[in-house]
Amino acid sequence: MKSFFAPRTSFRLLFFVVFLLPVLIIQGCASSLKGDVYSRDEAQKTMSFRWGTVESTRPVVIEGDQTGKGAVAGAVIGGLAGSGVTDSRTQGLITAVGAVAGAIAGTAAEKKMSQVQGLEITLKLDDGSNVIIVQEVEKVDEFIAGDRVKVISGNGKLRVAK
Repeated sequence: MKSFFAPRTSFRLLFFVVFLLPVLIIQGCASSLKGDVYSRDEAQKTMSFRWGTVESTRPVVIEGDQTGKGAVAGAVIGGLAGSGVTDSRTQGLITAVGAVAGAIAGTAAEKKMSQVQGLEITLKLDDGSNVIIVQEVEKVDEFIAGDRVKVISGNGKLRVAK
């Protein structure tokens, strides 16, 4: 039986550094859905706002991304792990099974790791209309009923700010 950390250890380490590490770094750079975070494209653009009052809030979970990066990283890790588990007669099959299982696990991990705490904010605008906006928050009590807020619109997005 061949060990996973057999003579090809440096090859496996290279795969980790070349494929997995960039995926993990890119994952950490995911965009934010917070009301106080603007993309580079939104800077120096005209936006408008309306005043309103928070009627109610409800904590929600904003689903994570499924960009495919988790699947790729999982497939690489699963394939590498499978390639060193068995003898040469079944190595190809075990490698393929490891890659598929790794891709499935990687997709689930990416989705779970990138989900964020959100808040559904029901607002009564000063013009009498009602809107609901969902955005990422650090604390579920960031906005509470009675808060006076701005509803900022621009670039096809709405956000709530105090």
